[in-house]
Amino acid sequence: MTDYKKYALGQVENFLYDAMSTDATPQEIYDVIKGVVQDNYYTYKNQTSKAYELLALLNGNGKGHITGWEESTQYTEEELNAMCDAVTSAKKGKVNKWILPVDDDYNITFPEDLLEQTGWKEGDVLEWIDQGDGSFKMIKKEHPSWVKGNEVARVKTYQEMLDSGWSMTDDGFWIKEN
Repeated sequence: MTDYKKYALGQVENFLYDAMSTDATPQEIYDVIKGVVQDNYYTYKNQTSKAYELLALLNGNGKGHITGWEESTQYTEEELNAMCDAVTSAKKGKVNKWILPVDDDYNITFPEDLLEQTGWKEGDVLEWIDQGDGSFKMIKKEHPSWVKGNEVARVKTYQEMLDSGWSMTDDGFWIKEN
């Protein structure tokens, strides 16, 4: 095994040990690994297409520049571009589903890729919709149902409540400290 190959595989091993020793879920670890592999695939697929096109131009439209390529793949440039476009659009239009663990205090931690794809952030109001099969769909509510005068009330985070002099009772009610 080459030194770099040994080093790279060691890094992957260290990453897995590190990730598994945190509160990262198996799904989150899987999503990261799969995402890296997919990104690499799409990057190299795109680069291969560009290199093939450049070699074709450099060799007078590609005759004989890669031995065996023409016989094994009978794709035109348009077909290659269409395949790359189809893969890219399929990736963008993909609907993801997540299984989110709930801790003992009924808290859910959203993985970064979910937040990135949905555009959700702390303080957003999410509506839970029962799908009737044991699963729930969540959507961001654009207009919360509570208002204060003509102004929509902003939900405070737990830390903001503590910083404002409130404390939470054991049964989950907020009380103002004197």
